[in-house]
Amino acid sequence: MRVDDPGMCSPDAKNKEPWVQTESSGLPLTLQALIDILVDIDLAYERKCKELNNSRLGATLHYHRLEKLRVQHRERREPYVRQLMALQDELKTRSRS
Repeated sequence: MRVDDPGMCSPDAKNKEPWVQTESSGLPLTLQALIDILVDIDLAYERKCKELNNSRLGATLHYHRLEKLRVQHRERREPYVRQLMALQDELKTRSRS
């Protein structure tokens, strides 16, 4: 499942079904999908960092490329972290109702 599908990540006033379906783990599908995407982003970042660390770049170039990787990593994660936080807030609100 792709989480970048807006229909899956935002509540739909008419149909709330995607928010309550669960995986075998008991987590809502959207929550599990967000977690999976964040794990994939983190693993890709770690792989790129290892590749960079194994390269024979000078210290200055190595530092700048590593800093660029860090910025890209944060930028890639940010929208999914925001969606995850919004979903958690929604689930908390529903559990209190």
